[in-house]
Amino acid sequence: MKGQGTWDKGRVKTKTLARLHAYTLTRLHAYTPARLHAYTLALFVLLFPLTGCGGLKLPGLVVPTVSVSGTVYEALLFEDKPIANAWVTINGSAPTYTDSLGRFTVNVPVTDTSNQVIQIAISVFKHGYLPRLIENQQINTGSANQLDPIYLVPAPNTSSLRGRVVDKTSGRGIPNAEVIFVGDLTVRIRTAADGSFFLSGIMPESGEFRIYARHPDFLTIFDLQTGRNYQTVLIRRGDENVNSITLELYPLGTTARISGRVVNGETSEPVSGATVRLEDKQTTTDENGNFSIADAPTGLKNLRIEHPQFLTFSENLLINGDPLLIFMFIPGNLPSLPFTISGKVTLQGETNHSGVRVEAKRKIDDLVVDVATTTIDGNYALWVPPGTYLVKASIEGFQSAEREVIVRKGVAVLNVDFNLARLEGSP
Repeated sequence: MKGQGTWDKGRVKTKTLARLHAYTLTRLHAYTPARLHAYTLALFVLLFPLTGCGGLKLPGLVVPTVSVSGTVYEALLFEDKPIANAWVTINGSAPTYTDSLGRFTVNVPVTDTSNQVIQIAISVFKHGYLPRLIENQQINTGSANQLDPIYLVPAPNTSSLRGRVVDKTSGRGIPNAEVIFVGDLTVRIRTAADGSFFLSGIMPESGEFRIYARHPDFLTIFDLQTGRNYQTVLIRRGDENVNSITLELYPLGTTARISGRVVNGETSEPVSGATVRLEDKQTTTDENGNFSIADAPTGLKNLRIEHPQFLTFSENLLINGDPLLIFMFIPGNLPSLPFTISGKVTLQGETNHSGVRVEAKRKIDDLVVDVATTTIDGNYALWVPPGTYLVKASIEGFQSAEREVIVRKGVAVLNVDFNLARLEGSP
């Protein structure tokens, strides 16, 4: 029996639909294609119901879907063992479960069905296994799609967590939001149509942990006064029915405390005494180059930084609560930034984290732009020009991991970290 996602039925007033359509049009210029897809999907989910495979039906509007099928197996060395009752969601779809043969079918909401190739994010989880987030999969919107087999790594003696990501102002679930849980292994998944998520493979089995949530239309911070960008969750040993949490996100445009650091682009030394202007807000960097602005505007805003010894930095940036690292340069020929993406890779059960290949692949055409190898501490740094990239960490004997990263002019992206799980049977 193939899994079938369902949507609750409801009514939407024509006036509300018109307002949402107009509001969407006013924001299109600020979004990349990937963010437009996510934003449109959020609008679809806000206005459901969905009736089977026919699409999302509203007065005068039908949102199409495309069928995506696959099979989930346990990651064993010598045989493919199907996994039943694994939870699957794709691009914020309604969740479905695998059948006794590990098979699933998901009706994925799409913007049209005119044979467009789009990128999807597949989230798969089951208690007792490490969760799997696949972000480099492509499908065709004009026909049914069959995926390659998906493998989950067994993780005995681990706990699980159920939760939901919601809009703080309305209480509505946020589909396709990224949830990041930091334990012995950092694990990432995406939410379903109603904002729900199921997170498995938590190690250690109990304790207090940090959890983060991200979506392109919302702030990454939970406390507007302090700028805190994580929630704390207490995990008790057990399956997905034992632990739960609700993560409330503020929409972009909400004022919040924004922080960052300004450094010399050639030496990485802090730049103190620089004037930082974010729209109508202003402050000065301290002796460590740090700055903080309370009640700062968020969204696509102009950030301007001036210092008498450096060229002025002035760029329109997405201000969403993420800490900013800004490079400034002395007048003359501009050198390249020392790096534009950096992070750390840790290997499960190892103290030496060297030798991991980290590559940045341009999302638009799959071109690998830069490659690095980790140090013994797992550190790496990449230099890529502005754009959207898929950063992948891989090494033999461990499960690879990948993240989407957006690089903007003059701004480094920090803490692109990975924790790689050891494959069963590997030495």
